[in-house]
Amino acid sequence: MSSTERTRDADRTRRAVLDAFGRLLEERGSNVSLADVARAAGVTKSGLMHHFRSRDDLVAAFVDHGIEMFWSEVQALVDHSESRPGQFTRAYVRAMTGDSAHITRWASATSLIAHLGSQATIEHLERIAPHDAARLDAAFAADGLPVERTLLIRLAADGAALSWGTPYLDAEQLASLRAQLFALSEATEGTADATKES
Repeated sequence: MSSTERTRDADRTRRAVLDAFGRLLEERGSNVSLADVARAAGVTKSGLMHHFRSRDDLVAAFVDHGIEMFWSEVQALVDHSESRPGQFTRAYVRAMTGDSAHITRWASATSLIAHLGSQATIEHLERIAPHDAARLDAAFAADGLPVERTLLIRLAADGAALSWGTPYLDAEQLASLRAQLFALSEATEGTADATKES
């Protein structure tokens, strides 16, 4: 087996483990063992530990993987045919209000990790959050809309991602919120009138 094939194999195994961990977090909450994750990923526990030496390593890698998946999925939802401000903002709304099942699942799992994680997990989140927040701020600032408006849209979309699938936000409410956020992303300065996207 070539070095490239070994790298691809290792990448596939890591991805399978991270995906399995995310699914189990969604199903069971934080009560997930490394043995559970290994079984769900179709690897041995020693195989899992070859890639992740501890639960803390696995959690840190899951968070990092989720952040990169988030960025990839939002970028994939940018409509490059638009020639007006707000492309990134509208892609963000699409991702957080239903066009990316991965993002809403990952947001819930990450929220759980942030509240129930170990000290090492909390320290990892504290290390990476400022960089990711700055990256997000820069993307919104470059989007051509007033910063105060994009902050409102962003936080409402974040709330939707965390609330979707719970008794706090049903499908009709989500559709209404999504339409209002699109309208805000289209509005010119001083008016809230806009063409709505559904």
